[in-house]
Amino acid sequence: MLKQKFIIMAVLGTLLLCANPLLAGVKLRYSKKDRDSATYQVVMDGQTSVFVSEKSNKTSMRTEMFITQKVVDVQDDIVTQLTSIDSGVININGKQSPLPNVGQKSTTDIRTNGEIVSTSGFNQIDTKNMQLVFPEEEVKIGSSWGNTIKPNLQVPVPLNVTYKVLSFEKIKNFDCIKIASTVRSGKKSTIDGLTLNVKADGFIYFAYKEGKMIRNQVKSTMRMILKRVINNKAESIITKMTMNMKMEHQF
Repeated sequence: MLKQKFIIMAVLGTLLLCANPLLAGVKLRYSKKDRDSATYQVVMDGQTSVFVSEKSNKTSMRTEMFITQKVVDVQDDIVTQLTSIDSGVININGKQSPLPNVGQKSTTDIRTNGEIVSTSGFNQIDTKNMQLVFPEEEVKIGSSWGNTIKPNLQVPVPLNVTYKVLSFEKIKNFDCIKIASTVRSGKKSTIDGLTLNVKADGFIYFAYKEGKMIRNQVKSTMRMILKRVINNKAESIITKMTMNMKMEHQF
């Protein structure tokens, strides 16, 4: 009789472990469902200040847009996503106008772990700077991982990215894993005379059952100093920028 109780308790414990991601952990992967789609609202608020000699210029900019991501092909572990900008407006120093790249589309081949294989479209943006690569093993509260993004034309310094699982939460009826993201730039720039410091902190809510992002919030700052000789005089161009971004799943 006692042995039977132990067996029942073991079975119940196993079932509880499998049902509770807080205990068992989950494997994070993007959706491989063909024709699966998601529409997001993206809002970015930024402030930029440029200082040259004794002159300064300040610009405030707010961008609002709706984008749709759709799975258009699946080959083994590689998913082809089509991203389109559906609508949007941009407000610069209080003057609003339509977003100039509405209708633009981008195709991305991405592994289900989030690693970008190739991309076309959105030529002004290196999407690999924004990729979220998941670890191979299951994750649970307290799990952490990271990677380093190599310097490129848009960001000429290495970026060290770390992620940490904070909790499991219900967001918009999705079972989500909440991940804290931290980005810090390395010291060495690939451009002579340029010093660039980047900091970004955010929270990602990922629906691990559906394999899609539900919410992504990031606050970032950038300070850039470019030393140049202008009219035979050494001068520094200092640029400071702050940016708050929120990406929210709509349907």
